Amino acid sequence: MQIKDVSAFVKAAEAGNLHAAAAVIGITQPALTKSIRRLETALEVRLFERTARGVALTPIGKVLYERSRALELLVNDIRTEVADIKTSGSGLVRIGAVPAVVESIVAPMLSRFVDGEGALRFDIQVQLSGGLLRNLQAGQLDLAVAAIPSTLPADLGVKPLAALRSAVVAREGHAMLGRRFTLAELARQKWLLPPSDILLSQWVNEMFIDEGLVPPEVAVQADASPAIFAALVRSTDLLTVMTHAMLHSSMGIGLAPLPAPAQSWEIQLGLFWRRKGFFSSAMAQCRDQLEAAFTGAAGSGARRGGRRRQAGPSGN
Repeated sequence: MQIKDVSAFVKAAEAGNLHAAAAVIGITQPALTKSIRRLETALEVRLFERTARGVALTPIGKVLYERSRALELLVNDIRTEVADIKTSGSGLVRIGAVPAVVESIVAPMLSRFVDGEGALRFDIQVQLSGGLLRNLQAGQLDLAVAAIPSTLPADLGVKPLAALRSAVVAREGHAMLGRRFTLAELARQKWLLPPSDILLSQWVNEMFIDEGLVPPEVAVQADASPAIFAALVRSTDLLTVMTHAMLHSSMGIGLAPLPAPAQSWEIQLGLFWRRKGFFSSAMAQCRDQLEAAFTGAAGSGARRGGRRRQAGPSGN
């Protein structure tokens, strides 16, 4: 049994189609078919059965798939550890982060390495927490800065970093700003939100449901951070939810938080890694810099908050 055959089998299982899997791997479909047959011959089992749309795993194939994913992670960890030894701690680090911390935390951290004399390279993913943690579990990331879920996956470790506050925001000049309003009025507005299974959307819906109101109309649904669509919110009357960090960044220009009865929410961010994965010296360097960046940002935020309190109410 060859590792390359196992890897090809995993790609075919995930794609559910041999042609699509071959394209991902970068080989021909006949070559992929030969690889899978070689694995089946070695194990003396059938791993796939034909379907109208492609292929599906047999019961034995499902067992092998779960085992093979673990094997792939182990092989990748071995390669990473060997590379770490050969390059004396330099190499590639794959980091995932939620959009709210890219400008204030991740970019400054990267600049310290890019401007220095080290040889580290980076692959950065920016998306919502759920996708980041799934990619980390799949071995596609080394570290992830994401919201800490209520139930932590058993295969992930986490170190709490900072609390992240979010608020309902609108463009400056929006009719809901500068006057009193009720939650019923807020529910009649149009919103830009992620899908309903994302925590942020659940927060908004619960804000209204708890008061016996029907959740608002979602005019624009996006499977990404609403902050990515800040320009759309600035040019329309859409409401959305953004973190205070985003509001204080370039993305928050022209936007303002709504006062009560619009609610604000707080989530805890953490730095995640795979418990059984190899923790390279390069990852350790990035971890230390990320922790330092969060500590520095917290101190800076406290100083800004103090100045705002001295100047008077800010509406946050």
